[in-house]
Amino acid sequence: MTRLIHHTTSPRPAPRRGGLRAALLLGLLSTMLLAAPARADVRTEARRHFRAGMALVQEGQIDAGVAELQVAYDILPHPNVLYNIGRAYAEAGRYEEALEYFEQYVESDPPDREEVRQFIVAIEARIAEAAGTTAVATGTGEPSETDPEPGPTVATASEEDIVALEDTATQIETLGITANDPSLIARAERLRAMAQELREGGAGSSETGTTGTGTTETGTTETGTTETGTTETGTGEAGDIAIAAGGQDLYDESVVSSTGAAQNPLDAPNAITIITAQDIRLTGITHIGELFRRVAGADVMNTNGADVQVGIRGFNQQLSPRVLVLINNRQAYVDALGANLFAYFPIGVEDIERIEIIRGPASALYGANGFSGIINIITVAPGDRAETGVTIGGGMGSSLRAGAWSSGRAGRISYRLSAGYDQFDRWERTVTDATVGISEPFLNGEQIIRNKRAFGALSYRLSDEAALNFEAGVSDGRFGFQAFGSFVDWQATATSTHTTASLDTSWGSVRVWWNRIGVSSGVVGPDPLLGEFVSDTIDVDGRFAHTFELGSTTHNITLGVGYRWKRIDWTFVNQTPTEDHFRVVFQDAMRLADPLQLVVGFRVDRHPVLENVQFSPRIALVVTPAEGHALRASFSTAFRTQTLLETYMALDFPTPAPGVTARNYGSETARLELGQDPLTPESIQSVEIGYRNAASDRFDFDISLYYNRVENIISIGELLPTTLGQFGSGVLGYTDGPAAFPIGTTIFSNEPGLFHVLGGEVNGRFYPVDGLDIYANYAYNQTWALDNPRRPDEERTSAHKVNAGVQYRSAFGLDLSLDVHYASGQKWLEETFDENSNLVSVNLSQPAYYLVNARIGYRLLDDALELGVTGFNITNNRHRQHPRGQQLEARVVASATYRF
Repeated sequence: MTRLIHHTTSPRPAPRRGGLRAALLLGLLSTMLLAAPARADVRTEARRHFRAGMALVQEGQIDAGVAELQVAYDILPHPNVLYNIGRAYAEAGRYEEALEYFEQYVESDPPDREEVRQFIVAIEARIAEAAGTTAVATGTGEPSETDPEPGPTVATASEEDIVALEDTATQIETLGITANDPSLIARAERLRAMAQELREGGAGSSETGTTGTGTTETGTTETGTTETGTTETGTGEAGDIAIAAGGQDLYDESVVSSTGAAQNPLDAPNAITIITAQDIRLTGITHIGELFRRVAGADVMNTNGADVQVGIRGFNQQLSPRVLVLINNRQAYVDALGANLFAYFPIGVEDIERIEIIRGPASALYGANGFSGIINIITVAPGDRAETGVTIGGGMGSSLRAGAWSSGRAGRISYRLSAGYDQFDRWERTVTDATVGISEPFLNGEQIIRNKRAFGALSYRLSDEAALNFEAGVSDGRFGFQAFGSFVDWQATATSTHTTASLDTSWGSVRVWWNRIGVSSGVVGPDPLLGEFVSDTIDVDGRFAHTFELGSTTHNITLGVGYRWKRIDWTFVNQTPTEDHFRVVFQDAMRLADPLQLVVGFRVDRHPVLENVQFSPRIALVVTPAEGHALRASFSTAFRTQTLLETYMALDFPTPAPGVTARNYGSETARLELGQDPLTPESIQSVEIGYRNAASDRFDFDISLYYNRVENIISIGELLPTTLGQFGSGVLGYTDGPAAFPIGTTIFSNEPGLFHVLGGEVNGRFYPVDGLDIYANYAYNQTWALDNPRRPDEERTSAHKVNAGVQYRSAFGLDLSLDVHYASGQKWLEETFDENSNLVSVNLSQPAYYLVNARIGYRLLDDALELGVTGFNITNNRHRQHPRGQQLEARVVASATYRF
């Protein structure tokens, strides 16, 4: 039986094998590291043991196979392993052992719970039947020496159980016909046969693989025969059925972000990187934005300790707007600012199951802002990792962090709740008590973030095919970030909330979500410069997904429609603008033949500020010439529209001259007040080819080559001097807030000319021996501009980036990790004011830098307690990651986590 695998399990700490080794002498540590048994990547190691166990079961070596399967489950628990152990025992006729594992499997509330309950009924009938064959005509309940060969007795399944079994068969048959899956149809036929046998009170073959009439040469049933005869091991068809039941891909990685449906990364039409929960735990990194340094092609820029901006394959900037970040497929990107404020997310790293990163344009599925890539943060599903835990940590830079979480199930309801607090100092103080004309209204001069957060998820199972899901999160506190222009140290007090409700079925989903961010304080500068604003986003999305056969081609169709409503209420916007956005999505992932997959899709977006609809097509071809190997080629487009800030802003920038500012207008405000032309959306066309090799459990290797053509990049234009007419008409004049006159205006505008980007990425992850997990990648990116006089020499993306790291996990509890990152030099074209308050563009050099992070941890009390020390920039290589950013320094923090 083919299992429906939900890859919601996550790498967990090593299995609880007991025993404290805290008294080991430090002088023996190096010897232990070499000699002690250790653990490789838990998913990979579990997969090795699972495959070995299934192979042994197929060969009829039940006990040896079950032992391997049990090891896989201990390393990385997955309920489907329990199912396969139960099947192995059942096929061998060892019903009581099979019953134990089937009951444990049903306790996990799997999608096929009702079907398996019928297996349990049948097994209980077999156990009763076996007991009946030993109680013969004497009526005493004791075996008779004079009647050693009793006939079979009637199974004791009730009519209600039999009817339920027939109903299950009908449901599976309907699903098999709909999906054109012969295995499901065959399974339904076997279930009906089982029901008929139970009704007739006889025996024969059953879904559990045993019969009451098949015998050995001695006439007994103890060897577990089938109607097709016996084998030397007595398993009959056990091996074949058990392999089909579990599938060799049980512990394979699965991604959902590339096409919207779960698939093996080998079948994905995009370059994809997965960051696992194990990666997160072992690095000790707690700032979500910092996790992406290990990703090939990612540009990570830490400017002040709290603000980390992430780009993919170029065009990163302060308030980077070209990478769309999702939490469980819900947008976490802040529409108002056009940025991802990772430090202000309502989740902590303990909530994350895995992170999927799509490298390259993704507007065909995700629309605006999926310009150069997608980051989809997938949290632990409600009910998974059923545990309660607490964590606390602190160290240099006034770092303080605390968190708690709980997850469990109660009947049809599954839940997960978490809460936390984060505090962190800036890398360096940019404003001192002696600074004239600058105020710090609410944060002290050192602190950069102080944030409280809470998150909850609830799932209610309506049936095997449908569930209602709810999520809610809130983040409240004070944080700083680096913005555009001369604003290098913004600070804000803000509250961010989000809620999501969805109905998810086997045919698709309907989802509604609401995001709000409210900022109630200003910025380092003349107070209150930023003012107050509230931004709301409401999104309604419907998706239909269906698989069907047309001729010899399998089609996986996705059709979606959606509506998004946006509103911003801001001190510096005279009105309260709202926007209505509409979209249609279509995708067909066609399996043309076993080795060949073609993905064709597009998305149409209607933006209220734009004259024309935006059409975003994608076509990709994936060829799998051999198991574990995949070649892909794709062409895709993407676009980015202006943010609410870039559309409606009317904000005064400070200049070096007292009483003088420069007014910055959003595109729509400039169109209405100054008669300027509207903005054109940024656009990108991308061609990519790639190869991935995952044929071995010892390594995973991929390479990608791409060319991007980019135009209409949106940036702040040159300063236009204020005219007498503008003063006279009242369009520009004295402003009470900053108590200043605007010397001129700047407007968000499209860059002239074209940008060409050529690049490639090589990425490998290796598991040479159990206990070592090594990764390394290299990314090359070269960007040049044509017909753009403003940016002829700019290189804001490092031409060369190298990431490498190693993880070590021992069986006795010791964990070690080391990560090294290198980025070559950059040149940033930045706007600034000279001594005469003129806005000028200058090229600022950013030298190459390297960063080394490390962690040592120890698991105690059967892994319930975990202690760790994490070092960030442990070589204290003081450097900046943006010319106007703060200088990073070393930080060391300690942490303790306890799981109940």
